[in-house]
Amino acid sequence: MMHTVLITDDNELIRETLQKALVSDGYRVLLAKDGRECLEAARLGDIDLILLDMRLPDINGIEVLQSLRQDQTDSIVLMMTAYGDVESTKKALDLGAFDFIRKPVTPKALVSIIKMAMEIRSLRQDIRQTIYRNKERYGYHNIIGRSVAIQKVLEMTTRAANNDAATILIEGASGTGKSLIAKCLHYNSLRAYQPFVEINCASIPATLLESELFGHEAGAFTDAKKQKKGLVEVAQKGTLFLDEIGEMQPSLQAKMLQVIEGKCFRRIGGTQKIVTDIRIIAATNKDLKKAMDDQSFRQDLYYRLNVINIDVPPLKDRAEDILPLVEHFIGLYSRKFNKPVKRISDDARDALELYAWPGNVRELSNIVERIMILEDVEFVLPEHLPAAMLKGNEISEQLLPGKIVQELAGGDFNLRKMTDAFQTKAIKSVLERTRGNRTEAAKLLGISRVALYHQMRRLSLLQKEEC
Repeated sequence: MMHTVLITDDNELIRETLQKALVSDGYRVLLAKDGRECLEAARLGDIDLILLDMRLPDINGIEVLQSLRQDQTDSIVLMMTAYGDVESTKKALDLGAFDFIRKPVTPKALVSIIKMAMEIRSLRQDIRQTIYRNKERYGYHNIIGRSVAIQKVLEMTTRAANNDAATILIEGASGTGKSLIAKCLHYNSLRAYQPFVEINCASIPATLLESELFGHEAGAFTDAKKQKKGLVEVAQKGTLFLDEIGEMQPSLQAKMLQVIEGKCFRRIGGTQKIVTDIRIIAATNKDLKKAMDDQSFRQDLYYRLNVINIDVPPLKDRAEDILPLVEHFIGLYSRKFNKPVKRISDDARDALELYAWPGNVRELSNIVERIMILEDVEFVLPEHLPAAMLKGNEISEQLLPGKIVQELAGGDFNLRKMTDAFQTKAIKSVLERTRGNRTEAAKLLGISRVALYHQMRRLSLLQKEEC
């Protein structure tokens, strides 16, 4: 790929000499003799690097740089000057100039500096692309569900992301999406361009976890042959996500408390305090209040972590989120595996809604992914689901009539009252499924829209203004 360099200098000899050196090294070169020409060229073309003289006949280099930044030009700017003006140098660097080059500059030295600048520019673009992809992958739209509980989680996540100083504790059963929420918090905060460092406290032996978190100095213990930075240090300016923090040993909990309170730590075997600026997000599937009672988790650490609490309910407690999640995963994996699956049959939908989901959202995702890998069909049918899931539903269906009768009767086995109660529940359920769309609800119920209206009126399901 040929990079474009714009040389801006009022000295014709300097422009031509530098142009010759850069063209011979494979660059496309544009020339400008003053600030006005420089700004016009920058607005018209895709310029990778601008070589800008500090003193120009019409506008000085600082003013040109300010205009470039106001126009949000992505070009790297290298300032050139024959004068040692410290104040101007500082101002240019504050405005985003990559470096200052003292005149006279040899073509060979300039080519070397430009190569380094272009490499750094390429790395910055890669980082921006990565951050953009992460923002898309972990945007709020990925917290799927229409239940009141998950909407509350979404609201709390949005508010907490905007304040990147407070520590956060995410509680919920395994597979509910705690890691996704932690990443949403990071990639939608002011720390998004800094590291997101994740560690599962349950997956690393207690004897190694301290070294992983805080690092060690050479010679700190038998196998410590050289200095190692810990994850607390690696996460500087970013986010440290401590997953399954309930498994952390009390002795290590005390050190984490010091990091939160004192904003500093020491490597193992070290004497120097290292100041840190990180946001800590912790997650657990354990009952930490119970752990405090049996003294396996420190009370002071719990309250330091629990500044903002996000409680993620299990999938079995928010059945209305199952179908939106299924649709989301069907779309995700059909694109990933280039499969034709588009919809799910009513019978398969009923089986999914009746299932208890002990593995929560993770289990649901795995089931849909498995179907996408193994099947080449347009509709997901019950036979595509795991046998254990169907077996459980058959048992449920055998017990269902008795349960419905008991629930509807409520001690009064009057057939008309039970029928009205059943119709009320059925209409409410279908309207919830269609999100209030009565035309669609009537189709699902097998009646006309007018008939549905009359039934809703008879059962007092209409709003007052509709009556």
